[in-house]
Amino acid sequence: MMWKIGILSLLGCCLLTGCFSSKGREPDWVANPKSVYPEERYLVAVGAGDTRRSAENSAAASLSRIFESHIESDERLLDQTHETGSSFERTTDFSADINILSSQTLYNIQYAESWKDPSGRYHVVAYLNRRETAEIYRDKIEEQTTRVNFLRATAETAGDVLTRYATLRAANTHAHEADLLLRQLKVIYPRAVGDVTPGYSLNQLRKALADTAKEIKVQITVEGDEDRRMTATLQDFITRYGFVIGRPSALDMTARIDVDDTGERNQGLVFVRYEMLLQITDAQGDVVVTVRDKGREAHKTMESARTRSFRTLENSIRANGARRLDRYFDSLIDQQ
Repeated sequence: MMWKIGILSLLGCCLLTGCFSSKGREPDWVANPKSVYPEERYLVAVGAGDTRRSAENSAAASLSRIFESHIESDERLLDQTHETGSSFERTTDFSADINILSSQTLYNIQYAESWKDPSGRYHVVAYLNRRETAEIYRDKIEEQTTRVNFLRATAETAGDVLTRYATLRAANTHAHEADLLLRQLKVIYPRAVGDVTPGYSLNQLRKALADTAKEIKVQITVEGDEDRRMTATLQDFITRYGFVIGRPSALDMTARIDVDDTGERNQGLVFVRYEMLLQITDAQGDVVVTVRDKGREAHKTMESARTRSFRTLENSIRANGARRLDRYFDSLIDQQ
C-alpha cells in the first residue's frame, strides 16, 4: 500500500511541475528541440537559468528571437522644415530600415519539459503550436481590422478636424497592431495569412493621418523667453505631431517661464529657481492640456544654471506635454 501511495505522489508532482526531471542523462530536446517538437507543427526554443522561472523567461526570449530574423520594417524618416514670416511647417515622411526587435508580444506560449543539469541549472522548453496559435492570431487580427474599419468610417463623418485627427490616429494604432500580428502569423502559420489580410492600405491610412495633421494650425505664445529657446521647443513639440504653426488656429499654446536668481551661493555654485505654466486650449477656449513644473537648478555660472533650468523644462514638455496631449486625443474618441 505504501509503495502505491508513493507512486501516486510522484505522478502528481510530475503533473504539477510539467514533467520536471533532475536525474539521468541530458534529454534530446536540450541540444536539439526540433527532434522532439517537429518544425512543421511547432515553433520551439530552449532556455536555461538558475531557477525554473528564469529558464522560462530565457526560453520565451529565444522564441521571440525567431521572429527577429523574419520580421523587418522598411521605414526611413525624412524630416523637412519650411518657415516663412507667418508660418512654420515641418513634414515627416517614412521611407528607412528599422528592425523590429524582440520586445514583441507573442501569444499562446507554452512551457513543456524541464530538466535540471548536474550543475543545478534549469533547462525549459517553450513552444507555440502552429495551427492552434494561428486560430488565436486570426481572431486578434480580425478584431483589430474591425476596429480600424469602424474608425475609418467614423473619421469621414467627424464634425471637426481635431476629432477627425484623433479618430485616424486611433485607426493607425490599431492598424499597426494588426500589421505586427500579421507579420507574426506569417512566421507561425504562413498559409493562414491570406485569409485575414486587411482590405485597407496601411500606407493610405498613414497618409490620411498626415494630411489631416497638416490641417491643424497651432498658435504659440511664450512669456519670459527672450532667447526664444522655449518657443523653439514648443515648435518642435507640435510639429512632431505633424501640425502646422499658423492661423486660424485649432489649438493655442501659451506658456509663462520664470527663471530667477535665488541669491544663494554655495560651494561655488549659483542657484536659480524656475517655474513654468503651459496650457493648450482649443478653438472654443477650453483648456485641454496643462503642464506645470517648478524647482531649482545650480551651476558654476548664472548662464549655465539658466541653461540647465531650460533643459529641465524642455524635458518636462516633451514627456508630460506629450502624455497629456495624447490623453486629450484619446478622450475625443471616448466621447463618440
